[in-house]
Amino acid sequence: MSELLLVVIGFVGAFASGLLGIGGGVILVPMALYLPPLLGLPSYTMVEVVGMSMVQVLAASILGLRAHALRGSVPRKLAVPLGAAVGVGAIAGGFLSAVVSEAALRIVFAGLAIIASGLMLVPVKGSSEGLDVPADFRITLAALLSLGVGMLSGLVGIGGGVLMIPMLTTLFGLPLRLVIGTSIAVVFVAGLMGTLGKALTHQIPWAASIFLVLGALTGAPLGARVSHRLPVGLLRKLLAATIGVTAIKMVFELF
Repeated sequence: MSELLLVVIGFVGAFASGLLGIGGGVILVPMALYLPPLLGLPSYTMVEVVGMSMVQVLAASILGLRAHALRGSVPRKLAVPLGAAVGVGAIAGGFLSAVVSEAALRIVFAGLAIIASGLMLVPVKGSSEGLDVPADFRITLAALLSLGVGMLSGLVGIGGGVLMIPMLTTLFGLPLRLVIGTSIAVVFVAGLMGTLGKALTHQIPWAASIFLVLGALTGAPLGARVSHRLPVGLLRKLLAATIGVTAIKMVFELF
């Protein structure tokens, strides 16, 4: 029963990953943390859940990246420099998480979720459908900010897309369709580096992680397919509400 639940959780997180270009960890972490005990199943610690989430983020991003690349929405001139910056930050965050307490991880995750929820509601600039990079795009500044996103990603087991997407659309005015493709490429690098950091510090329960990945095999491609067929405005609002409620719940449980 617990294995089936992990497959379902992996599917939901991966579907969100392919749909919106996020890693899915911001949804997967609270589901894996709260659902098993609610259903009377063995529970996982925050450290274990974060490690499992990083593996699922990596698997989902690989599948989602392929689907978005086939549709021409992954620009290499954005994905490579931003991905490199996030990768460096993510592996540092992955190592750092080994020495951070579980309470601190919960606080950081809840704080990031609240910020991400608010940013998802900020109206984006310009067209959401285009695939052109503006001539005045500041790649150096974007890379520096991406370094911080990567560190936070590796620390709490999320892909960083929930921060990357509003950053690129709100601060830099990039088209949303372009940003989703770029984000999923960046999430792949964050997932790879974060998983490496956590694996080397023995933070990943591999047996449970396998079932999350099984769910991702269908969730990520399906999410990417739907992403190119539906308007994302309503989906952004629903995701913001889901993330926000989860974050508030985690905050209340800390006190």
